[in-house]
Amino acid sequence: MQKRKREKVKVTQDSRAKLNLFLDIIQKRDDGFHEVETIIAPISLADHLIFRLTYKSEVKIYCTSDTLQESENIIYKIACFLKDTYNVKNGVEIKLKKNIPLSAGLGGGSSNAALTIQVLNSLWNLNLSLADLHRIVSLFGSDINFFLDNKTALLCGRGEIVKDTFHTPNIENILLVNPGIEIASRNAYSWSVISKPNVEKKTAMIDAIINNDITAICKNLYNGLEQGVFAHYPILQDIKNHLIHLGAIGSLMSGSGSTVFGIFSSQEKLLVAKKFFEKYNYWLFETKIEQIEN
Repeated sequence: MQKRKREKVKVTQDSRAKLNLFLDIIQKRDDGFHEVETIIAPISLADHLIFRLTYKSEVKIYCTSDTLQESENIIYKIACFLKDTYNVKNGVEIKLKKNIPLSAGLGGGSSNAALTIQVLNSLWNLNLSLADLHRIVSLFGSDINFFLDNKTALLCGRGEIVKDTFHTPNIENILLVNPGIEIASRNAYSWSVISKPNVEKKTAMIDAIINNDITAICKNLYNGLEQGVFAHYPILQDIKNHLIHLGAIGSLMSGSGSTVFGIFSSQEKLLVAKKFFEKYNYWLFETKIEQIEN
């Protein structure tokens, strides 16, 4: 009787991007990072990951981006950390299809990292609690913790502490515009101008999110990194100005850039703006903020 070959266990999931609706730089910390308060929401843009459990004791990453090969890829680092820390015998193959631009303020790498630790916790039967996952990912990045829950959230510290979560508002007709510039977060923060915390806008934004008031959300969009980043890349200020001029009811640079988003009152207005930017060959994507079911 022929022995049946064991099938590989396979998990396929999407890894969502995010937008910062509010980002305030509170102070520079002794460890070189910056103390922040930021409100982040999940959007429909996503990378696509396939995980296959293997019987070889190795971690293999296959990525559509040549710049994210194994040694520099955060999901490779997390997989190896888990394997070594918990003495995992099985290996894993991870295929990553990148749709989220790199170094674009959309959290693609952090989202990939959060999904990876959640899937490997299951595939490798590690039985780690959510608190364990939060503790581990905080070693690898500042906003990975947000993606473990994928709920609109207020984060503090260097972005790794989830202070509060909210029901995600439904906001459609969002246009993402990226001119192809990659901005390192450390550079964006080093250019920041620290002033008095913007408590009024933060409070107003939280109230607007709770009330699902899109007009108030647009009115209170704020990013303390914009001033410094725009001074180094005036093209991003131009994109924001164009989005407003083309009818966006709110516009903001997400995170440390370089993606700028505009929120429109209708798809017709969004498409007019999209057509305007297409002539520049920018990366463009229509998306929405929406609640993600875990």
